[in-house]
Amino acid sequence: MSNNKDKSINAFEYRPVRPFIQIPEKVLMYILQLTPSSFSKVYLYLYNISYGAGKNYNVMYTSVREIARNLNISVGRTHNAISYFKKLNGLVKIESKAVIGTKFKVNVPEFSSTGNWYFTEPEMVRYLMMKEKLVTSDKIVESKIKRYKSVRDSLKLGLFDKE
Repeated sequence: MSNNKDKSINAFEYRPVRPFIQIPEKVLMYILQLTPSSFSKVYLYLYNISYGAGKNYNVMYTSVREIARNLNISVGRTHNAISYFKKLNGLVKIESKAVIGTKFKVNVPEFSSTGNWYFTEPEMVRYLMMKEKLVTSDKIVESKIKRYKSVRDSLKLGLFDKE
């Protein structure tokens, strides 16, 4: 007779250690349908640095080149993705500075009764509720961008490089 004990993991055993962002199902459903996938990456990046900080806009300035570098996609693809979301009202330019970058307001997708997706203000949807963060939003966004940069830098190292 085998003495097999149930080794199922307690539901509370795995929890995020760092600040994390919850993505509503409707946002995820819309993003998964996007082609090319680089458009999804750009939207999720901007969603992360805005809603991850508890705001519906980027707290810090960001540029097309910075987004492209952090996501490992071309500058042209990044520019096309931003233009695409601007046309659909997914992104609205708030402020732009020549050397520093741009701040975007990030709207969220909603499914209409006619069966089409459209972007709307986060205050107008029922599936999203903003809450205040205890940590200042600038620190959260800085840590998120630092993580993107550290992943990018770690990808540059080869498998057997000595550093």
